[in-house]
Amino acid sequence: MSDSILAIDFGTSNSLVGAYHNGKTVAALPLDPKANDPTLMRTLLYFPNPDLCYYGVEAIDQYIEQDMEGRLFRSFKSHLPNQNYLGTVLDNRILTLESMVGIFLLELKKRAEKALDTSVERAVIGRPARYSMDAVADGFALHRMEKAAQWAGFKEVQFVPEPLAAAFDYRRQIDKEKIVLIGDFGGGTSDFTLIKLRPEGFDKKDVLAIDGCPLAGDALDSLFMSNKLNEHFGAKSRYRLPLSSNVLTMPLGVSQKLNHPAHIVHLKEKDTYEFIREVRKCTITGKDKTAIDRLFILLEDQQIFPFFERIEKTKRDLSQQDQTVFDFNYPGLETTEDFKSSQFVEWAQDTRTRIFEALDRCLESAGLRSDQVDLVCLTGGTAKVPFIQKELQDRFGQQRLQTQSHFHSVLGGLVESAAFWGKGQKVVD
Repeated sequence: MSDSILAIDFGTSNSLVGAYHNGKTVAALPLDPKANDPTLMRTLLYFPNPDLCYYGVEAIDQYIEQDMEGRLFRSFKSHLPNQNYLGTVLDNRILTLESMVGIFLLELKKRAEKALDTSVERAVIGRPARYSMDAVADGFALHRMEKAAQWAGFKEVQFVPEPLAAAFDYRRQIDKEKIVLIGDFGGGTSDFTLIKLRPEGFDKKDVLAIDGCPLAGDALDSLFMSNKLNEHFGAKSRYRLPLSSNVLTMPLGVSQKLNHPAHIVHLKEKDTYEFIREVRKCTITGKDKTAIDRLFILLEDQQIFPFFERIEKTKRDLSQQDQTVFDFNYPGLETTEDFKSSQFVEWAQDTRTRIFEALDRCLESAGLRSDQVDLVCLTGGTAKVPFIQKELQDRFGQQRLQTQSHFHSVLGGLVESAAFWGKGQKVVD
């Protein structure tokens, strides 16, 4: 058994792996030969049947090639703090969330071991500052990650906050001590670390504060569904149960799953699916019934993934222009809607407030004002959303903002954390 340590950035949307190997750091290992960037693997699982699984770009390719049969899972990391979500069922076989995450971590481990030509039993794995604002749920999520890492075959694991890892990566760029705020805006969480950085050396006391919230890119994507698009798929459909005069609307539990890219796939689970079929039988108008028929096409023809990919493109378009057209042309699901950036800003007000409340808590916990921060280092795609950028500019000034490599900054810090561990020093207790 080697002394190598893997550094795993297990992300909501994308994952990367580096290593501390033979006394040296390895920045990023090739994981997905089909990806534009082979070091970057989409966090996707595709099961055409319970006995076979595909990952990354191949998951998408096989999903399309096999006529979108089976189950494609994305953003499953976001379920970790949800104590009510135990997993799913594949053809009467139970697939727990821990084993779902473990299956993906095991594949990362196998591909990394192949690249290093050695087996590895230790790993540094990134974690959000907070999986949940609830302390119990946050602890539950970390416990699940520990179980998943054991499932994947790791004997020892150290979990390092992702914004702290990004801070380590940024340290390479400074030549004197600075107080730095790291803002890591990913798919599932927005995380902040205030740290005293210097070119060499590290002491745990240098970490002044860490905070965050479980809202980021996926939460912003879901706004397009919840505010406009979901009515095309029965979220507002009305129905009347037999022998009742009460007019009901599609239950909130169904529409909430419909709105979120990580949750919508679970509308296909038997009890929920059968309930929606019963609602369809009891709809009041033809329009209500048609909307639910469209939902069945979305689910049965496996159009969830491409539909949400189109939503994500709409979000990116609105980061560069004042308005755009959402246009989805699959037969039976034809949907065209105009969106304005001003609408997006309005819909995102609560999400933006909660993200920056986490930043304010971080500053308060460190006993610092915004003008005492020397540099602000931003990572993650959501950091590029204009209203996020503007809020940061208003607080810190444009001259103090710096944007790091979108995907590799957290990994760089995790690799450095693995090197600390390999030399006998742990970054966190």
